[in-house]
Amino acid sequence: MTHISRVLVGIDGSEVSERALKVAIELCKKTGAELLIAHVIEKPPVLTIVRTQEELIERAFKEYADRLLARALFKAEKEGVKAKLLLLKGKPGPQLCEAANKYGVDLVVVGSRGLGTISKFIVGSVSDFLVRHCTNKSILIVR
Repeated sequence: MTHISRVLVGIDGSEVSERALKVAIELCKKTGAELLIAHVIEKPPVLTIVRTQEELIERAFKEYADRLLARALFKAEKEGVKAKLLLLKGKPGPQLCEAANKYGVDLVVVGSRGLGTISKFIVGSVSDFLVRHCTNKSILIVR
């Protein structure tokens, strides 16, 4: 087994991402690995939006992300895990894959959404994207 020195976990505030965070923290505790906790702000698809509304939406997303990441950092540090926060913007799959490569992580941990076959086909999922496109990294999908 390869030594794990850096783990990236993607969180979005969902129950399953909380489980992924917990698993990542436990792995880092056992291996002494550094934890990178990432949240991706994805711009909502809208046809037309007034500039002031867009700014309000972006500020709300940023405030949510900051609270989410701060809570995750607290959980990691409480367990004695060295962690850093990453706030990314764009599509979650590509952003997490890019971050995994940029920061040289050994393992990417994400939650599974459990979408049905039709929804998964239409929408896709972050875990599916990572498995298909982030082929040089190990991916752990938590249910």
